[in-house]
Amino acid sequence: MKNIGKLKFWTLFLILCVATSDLLAQEITKIKVMSWNIRLDTPNDGDSQWKFRKDSLCEEIVRQSPDVVGVQEALHNQMKDMRKQLKAYRYVGVGRDDGKRSGEYSAIFYKKKHVKAIRSGTFWLSETPDIAGSRGWDAACNRVVTWAEFREKSSGKHFVMFNTHFDHMGDTARIESAILIIKKTGSIAGKLPVVLTGDLNVTDKHRVYRILTYPENEVVLSDTRVRAGAEIKGPEFTFVGFDPEFVPTQLIDYIFATWDFNVISNHILDFRQNIPYFSDHLPVISVLEFK
Repeated sequence: MKNIGKLKFWTLFLILCVATSDLLAQEITKIKVMSWNIRLDTPNDGDSQWKFRKDSLCEEIVRQSPDVVGVQEALHNQMKDMRKQLKAYRYVGVGRDDGKRSGEYSAIFYKKKHVKAIRSGTFWLSETPDIAGSRGWDAACNRVVTWAEFREKSSGKHFVMFNTHFDHMGDTARIESAILIIKKTGSIAGKLPVVLTGDLNVTDKHRVYRILTYPENEVVLSDTRVRAGAEIKGPEFTFVGFDPEFVPTQLIDYIFATWDFNVISNHILDFRQNIPYFSDHLPVISVLEFK
């Protein structure tokens, strides 16, 4: 009888262990994040103009099927084209010149079946971040950050994503922009997990990179490409131009994340076998897992 009692006990114990493991497995949630400078629409690009590559670029996004996509340099007509072709997605974001439709967007597309936008906004990288169209410091252009708080539908987990494009000329502007983003992520996201995507126009040797990843920041960000345990794929550069003879060397596009996530992988997608190129930048893709 005692042996039967013990057998029942261990049977129940094993059942509880399996049930607990199943519950824990169900709670593990992954999100796929993409960052892509899609290159603005300009006739100066000739055979690489937007109208010749928009279909293949959108098809690649659909093929990769990210949950959220931060795009840079998108003009309003490009946003309309992407919205039409990315039927599974919605977006948040505004033009940087007037806070409406004028100028480049640093927009965020999100897969509406998987994530829901709870709140969103845009601020300008300047001394007056709430004034639409404002230009900061020594920047050649006005620059923006678009952000959104999302709820992942299957788990109910929330995170905040920021997407940006730093100035290509003003070094002071890039440095001050990084400082402003750290301040803003703290005030907007609070204790929620954070993802930051963007074309920063600097390599990881620049002060901007160190500011964003400084371990004493209120919001501690890390480069998903250098996180321990992450599967790393693709070349160590993102700017490729449109000329197949060009030899790329610069990695200036990033996906950063707080330590609320495990980083499963970081992939720089090399599409250069396709002519015309999808863009003059390679996209960065990271798979993140909520801890």
